[in-house]
Amino acid sequence: MDAIPEFRRDVLVSIRPIYASKILDGLKTVELRRRFPEVGTTGATALIYSSSPVSAIVGCARIKYVLKLPIRRIWKEHGAAACISKDKFDAYFAGLRYGFAIIFEGAKPLKRQLKAIDLEAQFGIVPPQSYRYLTEECIALLNDERFQTPDRHKRRHRARRPAARSSITRRARSAQ
Repeated sequence: MDAIPEFRRDVLVSIRPIYASKILDGLKTVELRRRFPEVGTTGATALIYSSSPVSAIVGCARIKYVLKLPIRRIWKEHGAAACISKDKFDAYFAGLRYGFAIIFEGAKPLKRQLKAIDLEAQFGIVPPQSYRYLTEECIALLNDERFQTPDRHKRRHRARRPAARSSITRRARSAQ
């Protein structure tokens, strides 16, 4: 009997610039969330969107696993790896009994950051407040070396081809 592959959804995660930098530097390995999907994100790619003032996708990481835990346990087991003070932690999770710890591994910066304006123009994606799912095509393109080179889509250096004439235009000319 063949094993059924695990369903996986890649995500775009908005993170404040100070924390995004710490993730890419390998100092922060746990991202904290009030809400996050428990199913389908283990093993997925997380694109790291550094929020304002950077406003760009700056890197990616693999989600090793997602834990839904009581708030006290998150602090006890993952507070240090989340690179957050106890005061900020308490303020963030105020009023909740449970929260989420997203364990990252293999974080790496993109060779070229993708600004919010380009993200919307090229993929139709508006950066989320927290997270959003991504299509496989979006992840594949962002991992493509050709995308990583600046000005990939500018055509000023390419030779132009003459426009193809349609059969309707040819028939109209031959009828004259």
